[in-house]
Amino acid sequence: MWPGVLPGLPPVHSYPSSCAGPPVPGEPAAATRLRARMTEAVIAGGWAPSPRVQTALREVPRHRFLPEAPLEEAYDDYHYVVTARDSTGAAVSSVSAAWTQADMIEQLQLEPGMVVLEVGSGGYNAELLAHVLGERGRVVTVDVDPRVVDRTKRLCAEAGSGRVTAVLGDGSLGAPAYVPAGGFDGVIITHNAADVAPAWRGQLADGARLVVPLEIGGYARSIALVCRGDVLHAEHWTYCGFVRDRGAAARTAPAVHLADGAVTMRWEDGLPTDADTSELEEALRGPRHEIATGVVLPGEYSFETLQIYAATVLPGFCRLAAPEGSDLVARQDVAAITAEGSLAYFTPIKIHHAPKPADSRHEFYIHAYGPAGPALAERFAACVRDWDEHVREEGYPPMTVHPAGTPDEHLPPGDVLDKPFSRLVFPWPGRTSRQLRQLPSSSRERDLTPGRSRPHRRARRPPGRTFAPQLLLRYAA
Repeated sequence: MWPGVLPGLPPVHSYPSSCAGPPVPGEPAAATRLRARMTEAVIAGGWAPSPRVQTALREVPRHRFLPEAPLEEAYDDYHYVVTARDSTGAAVSSVSAAWTQADMIEQLQLEPGMVVLEVGSGGYNAELLAHVLGERGRVVTVDVDPRVVDRTKRLCAEAGSGRVTAVLGDGSLGAPAYVPAGGFDGVIITHNAADVAPAWRGQLADGARLVVPLEIGGYARSIALVCRGDVLHAEHWTYCGFVRDRGAAARTAPAVHLADGAVTMRWEDGLPTDADTSELEEALRGPRHEIATGVVLPGEYSFETLQIYAATVLPGFCRLAAPEGSDLVARQDVAAITAEGSLAYFTPIKIHHAPKPADSRHEFYIHAYGPAGPALAERFAACVRDWDEHVREEGYPPMTVHPAGTPDEHLPPGDVLDKPFSRLVFPWPGRTSRQLRQLPSSSRERDLTPGRSRPHRRARRPPGRTFAPQLLLRYAA
């Protein structure tokens, strides 16, 4: 109302409004309510301690980046939403669970005005990052799938900040045309990675952080790695699971099918050069050897560090998969070792039932097949007992990641896991110089046909969920 139009009104220049618009103009009231509920759940779980991440969760309209999902599904704080599948129905792109996104963004330790690279696009996570970085910040997101990139561009244009640049390309190469002077202030990978691509380290500013869901023995952990020269230092671990990489760095784990396909043995970090599967068929037709380790856990205790410990200290480490109810393998996916035509795997067995799951008790047992089975079982049992004594209450070690080709004498003490692009060193507590070893480099050219020749941060777990003894549930994607 302009002063003077109506006689007698005081000469004012504006009138206050009594109603405030919703956080996002025109959105359903339910979206505002569900977003607030999701945010509070993520904060209560301890995944978003910083005010800027909390504000991003409250203000970025997640449902606008998931138009194919109902509001309740879009704002579920615990589950991810698949946005693309391949011809077999397997998920190839998704929007991760909100708690996962918050945790990974927190681990980047970002400041306003920084520039961040995201590998694996979707739109929502990039906009969360852009919100945290503020008006002067910028996000470059790269994906190998043109449909995902087009979708990201469209959704960010419709509901975004204007500070996200979506690029088509192989994420393992980073975004060389967009690297700022001095490197990116943070790099976040949103798919499972079998290795640390050299470009991620090379395009990262010194002192900045790479957060990557890295596979170790096939077990994925979101790890915050601080760049110091050519070496990355692990400072935070979170149990997780994402969709697999589809770029040039993607790989298929070598596998062999045994017992007429009833058991699959796979080497997630590549087949050791001394692997021999020729006698395993006969071993599985023989008797099963079983020993108890004496290591007992409460019903809801996480043994996620045991998976990584076994994968990095045991020679011949592999994974076994079998259908539910198999007579040969007690669980559908188990950690195992193999040598001399024999194999052994570990499995938790319930020894005490209780009305409350937390009051039940499980003991680790080792099952083994083949002539060397008893010896392998003892070796695996010793590994479990060492973990129980030295690692169980300590958490993950301060792992370091070194470029491939780094000479042994230039590596710090620890168990070494070699990958194509990097050498991972694990200084596990309790390991003596006699025990430390280098895992043999993998060879993917071998014929697998049977019959032929203490941490910086404790691990984090998803909020409101406990780990049953199988601990094989994949959380976010």
